[in-house]
Amino acid sequence: MKIAERRKINPKLLEKAAKLIHESKYLVVLTGAGVSTESGIPDFRSPGTGLWSKYSPDISSLGNFLRNPLSFWQMAREIAPLIVKAKPNKGHQAIAELDKMGILKGLVTQNIDGLHQKAGNVIVQELHGNATELRCTACHGRIPLKTVLENHRPEDDNYPPTCHSCGGELLLNVVLFEQMLPRGMWFESVAMSQKADVMIVVGSALLVAPADTLPQYTLKYGGKLIIINKTPTGYDKKAAVVIQGESSYILSHIMSIVRSLEKGEDSERTPKKTKFKKIKFK
Repeated sequence: MKIAERRKINPKLLEKAAKLIHESKYLVVLTGAGVSTESGIPDFRSPGTGLWSKYSPDISSLGNFLRNPLSFWQMAREIAPLIVKAKPNKGHQAIAELDKMGILKGLVTQNIDGLHQKAGNVIVQELHGNATELRCTACHGRIPLKTVLENHRPEDDNYPPTCHSCGGELLLNVVLFEQMLPRGMWFESVAMSQKADVMIVVGSALLVAPADTLPQYTLKYGGKLIIINKTPTGYDKKAAVVIQGESSYILSHIMSIVRSLEKGEDSERTPKKTKFKKIKFK
């Protein structure tokens, strides 16, 4: 984000968002690809830079993987090194700080990069899986993506990776098109969204089903939305706060205000020490 664009962000919106976060009793965060683009991981839909500008979305379908796993891996091998090398940015760190402060009650992500865990979040509902590991389609064993990349040879580009235990084909541990989301994880995400008195949507245009319905549960049960994204979303008119721009910049500034609010509340709760006069005995 350019300095001029950052100056356009209304500080009153940052303050309003921080106050809602500070006063929340059950805060839930929903993140999308926009949180991780600043860590060097491309999103899927951005014109010119998104993966779908170069590859057809059909490549990431279950049917295509079963028919032609090599075509899937030609795309996956482009993004895999980026995922392994990526580090959490200030946006991830801000969300992890909310967790450590005890303010965050639930974190749901559409991302597959594992950066929330790297930042320090312990419990993350990863709706679309986690690409930092692979699973065998035959024996269902798991292997770290980093290990596969370290053992990769140039001649391996002509074949999909296989399991060292049984020889079965390996697949990133993600949810492909035509696959259902993990039921337990989805139901937990819905339950948290219903409980949320405040939900922050970060880095998502809310265009991918069924994750795009989660904010609706929060609104239905009387909760408020804070939307932080570079582009407009279909929920902007229903949100309490909408801030457009880079999530890392916006979240880090919101967190600085939240810290001040939390610190002020702590000082108010701390009883003042009473000074007693010394009594001299004759």
